[in-house]
Amino acid sequence: MTLTFDNDTIRLMNLFENITGAPVKDCLIDNENGIVYFVIQEDKVGVAIGKNGAAVKKAERMIGKSIKLFEFSKDVTDFVKKLVPQATSIKIKSEDDKTVIEIKVDKKDKAMVIGRDARNLKLFKELLQRSHNVNDLIVR
Repeated sequence: MTLTFDNDTIRLMNLFENITGAPVKDCLIDNENGIVYFVIQEDKVGVAIGKNGAAVKKAERMIGKSIKLFEFSKDVTDFVKKLVPQATSIKIKSEDDKTVIEIKVDKKDKAMVIGRDARNLKLFKELLQRSHNVNDLIVR
């Protein structure tokens, strides 16, 4: 699946790469909450964060928004584990050309994983759709 980005997204991705030196695979901008989500190439999250978080803090100051980082993985199961570290089990179901991922989390973590107004869940679904063509994510 080919991702297309608008000019603002490309500009932010280039700025982040220039500041941190970490290659960006994907970027989502949440203007409503002032957050930019970057999906970083595998094994490069440490570079993106920098020593004591210096690189990501500098990028936050220059961009003027909070930054959240996720590490990419070609394997869907690994990518889900990196998106939702609280997941205790991950099941992938394919039916009628649709891929659905079902994750289980502890009761105490469920609200945090889903987020206020299901914001986190929507973000995870969007990232999985864009990177691995997953149609739905179910949290149990």
